[in-house]
Amino acid sequence: MSLQDMAKFGQLFLQGGVWEGKQVIPKGWVEDSTALQFKRNTGSADYGYQWWVRTFGAGQYPAFFAQGHFGQYIFVVPALELVVAVTSHHTGSSSMYWRLMNDIVAGCET
Repeated sequence: MSLQDMAKFGQLFLQGGVWEGKQVIPKGWVEDSTALQFKRNTGSADYGYQWWVRTFGAGQYPAFFAQGHFGQYIFVVPALELVVAVTSHHTGSSSMYWRLMNDIVAGCET
């Protein structure tokens, strides 16, 4: 999947499953899959259905994201109409991505 395809996938979910005016994923599924379904006792994110959920920024904006192997991410922050796609080959802690998203969200807040 290319970076552009990742961004399109995030945009599809941001738009509630609508692409080019057509409902291609049921809106209810988009809402359910990107909402908290399982609260974890550890880690920095909880889980929906195939999407991780957490907040970003000083405003604690609800967000959801897909996480792939070695730092492939699709972040969606609906309140800011924000989609961020990232590809990398990072094998360390995911905390650098949380800092990145907090910085991007901070830029959108001002």
